[in-house]
Amino acid sequence: MLKVNKVTGEINSIQPGGLYAPLPIPAYQVLARMKDHQAQRVLISIVSHLGSNGRESFPSYTTISKEAGIGRNSIRKALDILVEYGFIKVFTFRQGKKDRNKYFIQDAAYNSGLMNKFAVNYRTFTAHCRRCGAGMDRGGYGLGPAGATHFGCGGSVKVWVKDGKFQQVSVVSYKR
Repeated sequence: MLKVNKVTGEINSIQPGGLYAPLPIPAYQVLARMKDHQAQRVLISIVSHLGSNGRESFPSYTTISKEAGIGRNSIRKALDILVEYGFIKVFTFRQGKKDRNKYFIQDAAYNSGLMNKFAVNYRTFTAHCRRCGAGMDRGGYGLGPAGATHFGCGGSVKVWVKDGKFQQVSVVSYKR
């Protein structure tokens, strides 16, 4: 999980699959393919208010409305989509006389391998794991000394090439 040093702001650990980005890029891409730009703007607004742990946020509807440029009813619809696709979870709590929402960014927003069946339909898979049979995009595998390796199970990966066929990515010899 993401751990942020509260004093320096340094990121101490990064999720498997690559570099950390505060904006959940795979979730953003799914919403773009859905052509749901309001949900994209709401997601950006929520992410821009992340706390020190990098996973929770609690902006008000008024704040989201101002930043995203959409009305309160549209915010509710966008939040429903974000929850349905598993990108956030919403927890409602009482603060004084008002009900407040706390939004938790889920791992599926950052890792397409963890997306539910609704969201995964909007991803374009470019590789296939030989061991577990999982389809994945570039965020699901990495190149190592043994070739392309699936982050989930450690199996070898066949990558889709332009002519429409899978090929095994071989080990690249490094010159010293």
